[in-house]
Amino acid sequence: MPPTLLTSRELAEVMGVSESSVKRWADEGSLRAHRTAGGHRRIAVPDAVRFIRKTGAAVVQPHVLGLPDVATVHHASDEGDEEALFRWLRAGEDARVRGLLQARYLEGTSVAALLDGPVRGALARIGEIWRIREDGVFEEHRALDVLLDALRRLGELLRKPAPGAPAAVGGAPSDDPHLVPTLGVSMVLTEAGFHTANLGPDTPMTALLAGVRRLSPRLVWISVSSLVTGDLGEYWRRTLEALEPGAELVVGGRHLRDLEGIDDPRLVALGSMTELEARVEALEGRPPDPE
Repeated sequence: MPPTLLTSRELAEVMGVSESSVKRWADEGSLRAHRTAGGHRRIAVPDAVRFIRKTGAAVVQPHVLGLPDVATVHHASDEGDEEALFRWLRAGEDARVRGLLQARYLEGTSVAALLDGPVRGALARIGEIWRIREDGVFEEHRALDVLLDALRRLGELLRKPAPGAPAAVGGAPSDDPHLVPTLGVSMVLTEAGFHTANLGPDTPMTALLAGVRRLSPRLVWISVSSLVTGDLGEYWRRTLEALEPGAELVVGGRHLRDLEGIDDPRLVALGSMTELEARVEALEGRPPDPE
């Protein structure tokens, strides 16, 4: 099981620096650390990851951080991340997929950039295999299972939102079975500091409205990645009616439709995870930077 807390010595081993350097960074406040009852420093893994990303530090002993798979792909081949991810997803090489996403995140790539870049490209190509191969559906389903596990493991590296941080809730509408888009939105918002409730695919309107009423979210998201049969216009209108003042509804996905006739500044249509990331950064009432 990956560690949840690191000692100063362990983080020094991860980064290939002296223990005294880690203690100095913690004492001066640039690295968040907690003290035990005995006065020893302890660093949560997400705080260590945040420091590594912020400073551009090397990770020379990823297994100490609980990320042994990073070592298998830290130095990418010349084929590029999308091509490597495509091959490894097709082959069901879960360790390499996990390692690639974790390595790029440690190097400073945001969750949004990973999703819009190699993940989107590789998934689009895998989704076409069934057209030309009899075993294409098998490969697609296995690849999806491997990717979802890798994304959830990546999510464990994200710092938990601060107490009192605003909430966000969302999912995909009824008849939309896609797991990755709405999970991706949840991860981008978690990285931005929101408490998120991802209701997942095939979410009935009643379930989403219940979440809005119960959580009073600052932001609601709906991802439409399939041609759904329901009335999306009604979905948008009823969700907007349920929002509290200052909240907004973010919608997106390759099958987004039925926005005509809805003139409401709280409804925002976005085309990518990177656009969502930028929107959240400009949002009034967003979580403060924890640093």
